Amino acid sequence: MLGLTKDEHVSRIQHPCSDHDDTAVIYISLPIHTQPAAVASQLRNFAFFFPEAMVVLHVSPAARFEMRELTEALDRSNCGNFLINPERVPTSWGNILHAHVANIRLIMRQGNATKICMHASNDMLVRKGLARRLESGEHFFNRRVVRQGTFWRFGQPALEDECLTTLRNRFGGAELIGSQIEGSCYAAALLAEIAETIMRIPYRPPRIPYPREEVWFSTLANALGASASGCPYIFSEFHRFDRVFWKVLRRLNPVIGTKSATSDFIRRVIEFGMIKTGFHRINTNWVDIIANDDIRRLAPYEFLSDGNNTWRVFDPHGLFGVKRVPRRVTSPLRAYIDAMASGSEPLTNVTITNSRAE
Repeated sequence: MLGLTKDEHVSRIQHPCSDHDDTAVIYISLPIHTQPAAVASQLRNFAFFFPEAMVVLHVSPAARFEMRELTEALDRSNCGNFLINPERVPTSWGNILHAHVANIRLIMRQGNATKICMHASNDMLVRKGLARRLESGEHFFNRRVVRQGTFWRFGQPALEDECLTTLRNRFGGAELIGSQIEGSCYAAALLAEIAETIMRIPYRPPRIPYPREEVWFSTLANALGASASGCPYIFSEFHRFDRVFWKVLRRLNPVIGTKSATSDFIRRVIEFGMIKTGFHRINTNWVDIIANDDIRRLAPYEFLSDGNNTWRVFDPHGLFGVKRVPRRVTSPLRAYIDAMASGSEPLTNVTITNSRAE
């Protein structure tokens, strides 16, 4: 595969708070399945805004491209801040957990990881200074306690997940904690323990599919005694959508009820219609708000109530990126973010070599 060797990449990482080179590395776990050119765009984005990080790519077996297309796209973009995981576990919507686990296991074999951050292929960074932010604590995740009656669309499926219940019971009935996966970050040693814990239980799909990665990592981190030093650093469009949709539910649920197929159908129709309006989409205005750390504009979104729990979505001055960015290189939003780094020359002064993550 094309990319820097581990040692070559480490040699160009400078500790953000000192003048000496440091062999400790922050890693990013990034599952991918489509658009090699968009993956290259994202790696260039990381190289500019987060040069301290090494990205580990997990390529889905169902990827809509050949591996040759991916390596050619990365080569053309002169990307060097990556490793490609040779292990390829099946992925689909709601089934990304084990892709991250596979990446964590590979990262720990490199022997130099300090922290591991989680990303998705449709998020991008828009502000520098992330490495310094991550130095302020060990773990960055939402502490969103999920209880019966939550408005969160994935709350009830998670509560009914037999595999997760088994894990929680092993820790004395640990609380179910939800967290946005994009922009969450944990100490590498903790994620290694979580990954091994997950690998030791028999895998069964949940009765109702949901994104397990948004619950399992944070629940197990909490069960193992980890405290959140801060929140994820990516601002998602669903922060805005859920805030409005849940206001609707507060008025709607007392009228239609919550325990019938008819009421569930009505909620889903309303939710689908609201999604189709696109009112919540990330646009260039939101990119500028986060890039400029405009805390006045962001403050109204800092906390969120999902019916029976109020939790912190992000920290003041703690946002560095956005989701959702279309996975098309022709997307005006992606082009706008790409242009923010257009004056840079990310990784163009290093030697590209063939390397393997083994």
